[in-house]
Amino acid sequence: MSSLHPGDQLDYYRIEGLVARSGMASIFRATDTRDGRQVAIKIPHPEMEADATLFDRFKREQDIGQKLDHPGVMKVFGDEKRSRIYMVMEWVNGKLLREMLAGGKKLPVDKSVRIAERICDALAYVHSQGVVHRDMKPENIMVDENDNIKLIDFGIAGQEGARRLTFAKLSNVMGHRITFRRSR
Repeated sequence: MSSLHPGDQLDYYRIEGLVARSGMASIFRATDTRDGRQVAIKIPHPEMEADATLFDRFKREQDIGQKLDHPGVMKVFGDEKRSRIYMVMEWVNGKLLREMLAGGKKLPVDKSVRIAERICDALAYVHSQGVVHRDMKPENIMVDENDNIKLIDFGIAGQEGARRLTFAKLSNVMGHRITFRRSR
């Protein structure tokens, strides 16, 4: 499918603009035309859809996202009939923690403690659900104007009881080579 542009329609969603692009997917801000709600839509690149391992990873991220329900974790909305493969997530207003720390800026102690406590609370919930994020870094934490956080990007998360893949290296699609070993 050709690239999406502002104003394009994808099923029930009107594309507002491209927000981010990685080696695996593009993320768009969109409006749900049924209720006017802002959402984020993550669409895997065509080459990812053709790679069974990377496609499984995308589906696992979606399944985990639909399972988790906590104010500190980005929500992933359930499947409806879709014309192609994509994930619909809540739109989160805020900044990445990495952006807040850019240039070596230090956050005030009270703000840092508040953010850290909220991250710990969200992680405790995630772990209680048998999920391990496995990619916690400032780039995967959104912070709003009231210091509320959202953990994002569960792309390499592990789920208790699920088949596990251990990443020795990352793929060219992800920016590096990839080799997999099964964990026991």
